[in-house]
Amino acid sequence: MPMLLSLNTAALSFVGADVGGFFGDTDAELMSRWMQAGAYQPFFRGHAHHDAKRREPWMFGDEWTALMRKAAMARYALLPYWYTVFHEASITGMPVMRSMWMQYPMCEALYDLDDQYLIGSDLLVKPVTKQGATQVMVSFPAVDRWYDVDTLKVYSPRTIGQTDQRLDVHVTLEKIPVFQRGGSIIPRRLRLRRSSETMTKDPYTLYIALDDEEKAKGNLYVDDGHSFDHIRLGHYGLAKFSIDFKSYIKNTVSSPSSWAIDNKDDHMIERFIVMGVHEVPKAIKHDDRFLDFIYDEVSSVITVRKPNISAMENWSINIEF
Repeated sequence: MPMLLSLNTAALSFVGADVGGFFGDTDAELMSRWMQAGAYQPFFRGHAHHDAKRREPWMFGDEWTALMRKAAMARYALLPYWYTVFHEASITGMPVMRSMWMQYPMCEALYDLDDQYLIGSDLLVKPVTKQGATQVMVSFPAVDRWYDVDTLKVYSPRTIGQTDQRLDVHVTLEKIPVFQRGGSIIPRRLRLRRSSETMTKDPYTLYIALDDEEKAKGNLYVDDGHSFDHIRLGHYGLAKFSIDFKSYIKNTVSSPSSWAIDNKDDHMIERFIVMGVHEVPKAIKHDDRFLDFIYDEVSSVITVRKPNISAMENWSINIEF
């Protein structure tokens, strides 16, 4: 991990460890943990020396194969976010995989951390590296609240007057600690496919993590996905999502051409998942159409279903109390 963070700091973002390690023979638990960690690194690849034992996920038995498949699924669901963060890196120079100090320079307690990191500004990742671990210590920047990406609940609230909060996080073999920053919106594609090519027209789910003011924002960058013609022809679009849960969810598309609108049907949104909701609205409306939503009191999550809108067009949704 320290090597990958150093390379990213030097503006070399497309890097990752050989999943499973290059030399030696990896046991099932270590291989699973390595898959979970590699799924949250910019370059995700299994690789080994020719003298090492075979280590494809199915070589360790069905139980372990299922764990490794789950890690890979989490990776591929996040491809829209990865693509967006790589675009940001190409424009701003900010690395994809970020040391904690880079995003939170005001917090000296985070300066020497090299066993956890951020993907972009919005996902905090803490790989499990100890055999048989049942809990790990995670340092949360206390200027933001942080949501567990699996339970969707606030795990570490924002703490005024404190720069970091260190918490013991329970872990199982099925997951590593990953948290979404309050105030962020992360796009995912959730349909399991045989390849990323077959996912290119699947709809998005927007995971919206509200901050203390019940606001959030995030981007989604898209282009043709396989050539450099998008630069020459202007065939790309940047969706800029924002929410103030007291009144609206909206999107503004930045694009140099009509390409985004011409391809809007390939970038539909099938649901919003809004975390950190403590008051249920009376209605959520797009134009004059009422949108269906359900509220989970246990997790404080509202799911808005089938908004029937594209990420590549401008729109505004009203939230009424």
